[in-house]
Amino acid sequence: MKNQAHIMQQAAETIRDDFDEFHVEFKALTRKAAGIFARRAWSEGQELAITRLDLYKLYVARSESTLQGILQKDFQDHATWRQLKLQFAQLVSKRRDGPIVESFFNSVLRKLFISQGIDEEIEFIDFERRVLNTNPEEPIYKRFYLGSDNLETIWSRILKAYRFDFQFRNLEGDVERIAKAIRNQIIERFGRLEEVDQMDMIRTVFYRNKGAYLVGKITKGNIQIPIVLPLIHFEDGVQIDGVLFSKNDISIVFSFSRSYFLVDTENPVDLIHFLRPLMKQKNLSELYASIGYNRHSKTVLVKELYRHLETSDDRFVPAPGIKGMVMVVFTLPGFNVVFKVIRDKFGPTKNFGRQHVIDCYRLVFMHDRVGRLADAMEYEYLEFDKARISDEALHELLVECSETCFVEGDKVVVKHLFTERKLIPLNLYLEMVDEEKGKAAVIDYGNAVRELAAANIFPGDLLLKNFGVTRHGRVIFYDYDELCFLDQINFRTIPPPRYPEQVYSGEAWYTADENDVFPEEFGAFMVPRGPLKDVFMKHHADLFTAKFWKDMQALHASGQVADFFPYRRNKVQLGFSIQ
Repeated sequence: MKNQAHIMQQAAETIRDDFDEFHVEFKALTRKAAGIFARRAWSEGQELAITRLDLYKLYVARSESTLQGILQKDFQDHATWRQLKLQFAQLVSKRRDGPIVESFFNSVLRKLFISQGIDEEIEFIDFERRVLNTNPEEPIYKRFYLGSDNLETIWSRILKAYRFDFQFRNLEGDVERIAKAIRNQIIERFGRLEEVDQMDMIRTVFYRNKGAYLVGKITKGNIQIPIVLPLIHFEDGVQIDGVLFSKNDISIVFSFSRSYFLVDTENPVDLIHFLRPLMKQKNLSELYASIGYNRHSKTVLVKELYRHLETSDDRFVPAPGIKGMVMVVFTLPGFNVVFKVIRDKFGPTKNFGRQHVIDCYRLVFMHDRVGRLADAMEYEYLEFDKARISDEALHELLVECSETCFVEGDKVVVKHLFTERKLIPLNLYLEMVDEEKGKAAVIDYGNAVRELAAANIFPGDLLLKNFGVTRHGRVIFYDYDELCFLDQINFRTIPPPRYPEQVYSGEAWYTADENDVFPEEFGAFMVPRGPLKDVFMKHHADLFTAKFWKDMQALHASGQVADFFPYRRNKVQLGFSIQ
């Protein structure tokens, strides 16, 4: 008969081995991105991204099934898992990817103790640990010194080191432009080129959608200048599409509103620690999500929330903005996340149920977010101190979400919620800013609708309150309960009245089926009348025509994949490129 120590060792090794098998397959899928970019197989790339997103839950389920056989009657015993956590911590203590392996452990046990909330006795929450005390076998970056060689020579060497499996349109010209841009940036920042010590470039390429990105930094003492080079593969070869130095520009490249990168790295923790100083305004949770470790990102976000609550005294309050008919939304003033709980009952115009809302949020998770859809994380059974929730927020949660929220002692338990990055609702933003910023926002609002359509997404509810503005001034859609694919909608032009009096009758003279949408009606609510409406119409009048939407449907039916690049492009316009 096996003793307890042997059982704990076997169980811990099972979880570790299942993670390792998951990670091997995860990285194998990720490596395919390079070939997809080289072959311009864009549809295959979208399928690859979805396949990789599905992978994690398969291995978690396998681990749970195996552990049930190992632990048997102790499978859901709290004391057993407390002992197993200690055994597992010892097993992975020297791994550089230890925090990510520990998140996998959390995922395995969460389904077993889901109704008990987060329990630090059996879950790994504190990731401020020793994983980087040892040097990696090989750094994730390659260092280039700015010595006697000129920048052109150095960059020829850098690009050669990547061993790309494709041809450049004009590599010599690209190298000259890179060198010129870097030379100007260094002189602008430091006065002369000789003041810079080195450039560190991450060895692997970041792939997403139709783009590839080289990421690194220029260093002078303690000063670091981030550098990102986007690559685009045209029919006649690859072109380096610019050089990004601004931390704001690079933050947008790694935005929470974009799909996850496929970046082949043996050491994701090392990669994040390289990226973090270049984007200090981003939380670790956002950075882990950006490189595809979204499940670990969820655990890190919980830790960030706990840390904030421990070091602050602010209370949860209703989120600013017009209250929605589907979600109750609350937030902490000092924390850049909102928490969204589905109401028990919806408004009279919402003819769908709870599962439809969950399905819409999961659709966004699996779909290309194109920089216009906020990433949402789904949690079950989170506990909050009742004393930290304002009376208004508590009343709304317990009355409007009584099927999901309840009080247990001094805790408020939320059985299911989504989190999203905090944004300023567009309708409030337009009230806060001057006319110039307001015009820029409504133009970008139209761009957001246009780009969502190019990604085969119809937002459903186009009201300003359902869009938010980031700190960079970008407009993002975040209310998903009516979102659907374009091919689910029948876009129609309003037919002419049979006689003039029908226009003034107060009632529609035409009939509409459930999925019929008349874009001409959008003009009544998308942007209020006045200067903002005028500038919106100047740039986006075609959004009010059925033709625009039908043309988008036809493009998707033909199998084309849209171009979405997270930076301003000088020569290549956003939208569809002819394949």
